[in-house]
Amino acid sequence: MSAKERIVDLGPEDVRPVPSSEPETSPEKDQPATEQPNTEPASPADKGRTRATFLGNTYDLAALGALGSGVLALLSCVTCNTVYYCLPLLPIALGVVGLVAAEQSVNARRTRTWSWIGIAAGIIITLVILAAIALYVAFIALMLYMDYTGKLD
Repeated sequence: MSAKERIVDLGPEDVRPVPSSEPETSPEKDQPATEQPNTEPASPADKGRTRATFLGNTYDLAALGALGSGVLALLSCVTCNTVYYCLPLLPIALGVVGLVAAEQSVNARRTRTWSWIGIAAGIIITLVILAAIALYVAFIALMLYMDYTGKLD
């Protein structure tokens, strides 16, 4: 399989254009076609525009992962590891945020898919933890019952 066969191009149905309030202008006669007119960056006051809030490459994502893991390590030290009990709720909460705000994202279908995957993973982990707690309580109750009835000897 060559490198070109592994490259996936997005079709027009996968990419939504950024709506713009300015009319498209063609280059003036004095200006070459390759030179773009000088445009000001969009201000946060521009309403109705869908913009990517994070543009980056692999190194930017690695730095973002370092930030997240550093904050998690810091929180675990500050809270004496009790922050880990809240971790299964994090993908559920972030997944709900992703579902609610999917229409404002750059790729709404991808955002919804990733949000549902995060919600499902969080629910599965939460159910596994709750089952382990229930089995632990049942085991302790069984040991107490057997000790009380004398069947533990």
